[in-house]
Amino acid sequence: MPSWIGSLQFRLIVAFTLTLALALGAVGALVSFAAETETDRFQARSQEFRVGRVHRMIAHRYAENMDWAAVQPSLEQAGSFYGRRFLVTDVEGQVVADSHPGQGKVDVGKRHKSRKSHSAAILLEGQEVGSLLLVSDNDGRGPERRFFDGPPPFLSSLSAGPEPAGTPTGNGPAGEPLISRVTSTVNRYLLWTGVAAAILGMLLIAFASRRILSPLQTLGGAAQRLGEGDLSQRVPASGPSEVRQLGNTFNVMAENLEAAEQQRRNLTADVAHELRTPLSNIQGYLDAVNDGLLQPDEATMATLRQQTAHLVTLVEDLRLLALAEAGSLVLLTHAESIQSLLEESVEAFRPRADAKNIRLTLEAAEGLPDVELDRTRISQVVGNLLENAVVNTPEGGAVTASVTLEAETVIVSVTDTGPGIAPEDLERVFDRFYRVDPSRARATGGAGLGLTIARQLVEAHGGAIRVESEPGQGATFGFSLPVRQGT
Repeated sequence: MPSWIGSLQFRLIVAFTLTLALALGAVGALVSFAAETETDRFQARSQEFRVGRVHRMIAHRYAENMDWAAVQPSLEQAGSFYGRRFLVTDVEGQVVADSHPGQGKVDVGKRHKSRKSHSAAILLEGQEVGSLLLVSDNDGRGPERRFFDGPPPFLSSLSAGPEPAGTPTGNGPAGEPLISRVTSTVNRYLLWTGVAAAILGMLLIAFASRRILSPLQTLGGAAQRLGEGDLSQRVPASGPSEVRQLGNTFNVMAENLEAAEQQRRNLTADVAHELRTPLSNIQGYLDAVNDGLLQPDEATMATLRQQTAHLVTLVEDLRLLALAEAGSLVLLTHAESIQSLLEESVEAFRPRADAKNIRLTLEAAEGLPDVELDRTRISQVVGNLLENAVVNTPEGGAVTASVTLEAETVIVSVTDTGPGIAPEDLERVFDRFYRVDPSRARATGGAGLGLTIARQLVEAHGGAIRVESEPGQGATFGFSLPVRQGT
């Protein structure tokens, strides 16, 4: 099967063509039915007019001669002129005149009693003297009922004169050639009109579907190249609103994929960079010991343990971050006092703060409820915020930890009097391996994963973390936790 048969454009063309064919067929059938109905109505009126003229002519001939024999020539002339067989019966129902005497007799005795329902009475001075019957085309088996299925009121109202325009006058079984020609002409014009409309409709459908599907084809090509690894692919937002929305969605997806790929590359480079330095230090010390340049004394072993501990911490941070981002981090939550947790964390950092002459304080609101949390993980978050505050606060400054209750949320904040954070750095402080001051060494600045891990841990508890800062006016890092986790 050719591939174009399954294409969307081919299916649209087929669907629209079928719809157009059904519409044209319905219109054609309706118009043809209306034309045939009007044609039949016109034939009926014409036939009534003819019968009325023949009736008046026969009544006039009989009134002049008072003899049915005088009616026969006029009746034969009318039958030949109109192509119909007429019969005249007397009051006893006997056929006294026949427009086609050579076609055999017609038994009208059974209909004599009901001739008022199936014939036109011939009157003379108000008295019925006979009847005029129109024989049908069904082999002479009975009178024509089509125009005599009831009293014929037209006979008393029509007058002799010209017949309606287009009244057929032909002979033989063809009947009314003009009316037949009108019906066939209407049907023929309908056929050619339908064919022309179908061809034009298919061309318009093909053109419209091509215009509609062109952006989709462009989008398909871009998606294929995107799947092959070219993440720079973008598509123009053109076409109908739905297609434009699809194009915009594709562009956003491509931008996110490109950003994610860039982050992956940066992560790989950052991890390699963070691992290279301690590993190089360890290798250098081991080579020096092996070459006899250093002695494997306590100082050398302490340095090796320090570098190894840094590696272990870095690997553990990466593992924790991966678990948190994948949603696989298991939290051991219990109802804990957030005030007690903060007091322990503040006291743990007090020696470091005192060494820099930094005033470290805790401000806690009264009546704080217990919070469902993993004490180890939240202690890690608070410790990270306190460490950043102490490191970035100059000597003689102040660091304040506070906790308040707002509605059903506990809000923990850590404020320092350090140099603050530039506006362009505020949105990136929680990114992996990002440092506000790139020149800071690992000994003072860490690997740049602390805030990233803190955000993941807070969000894993159903909370949110934030930062507020202005250059030269310190910074405030805070996070919120729901009081009733999961309720």
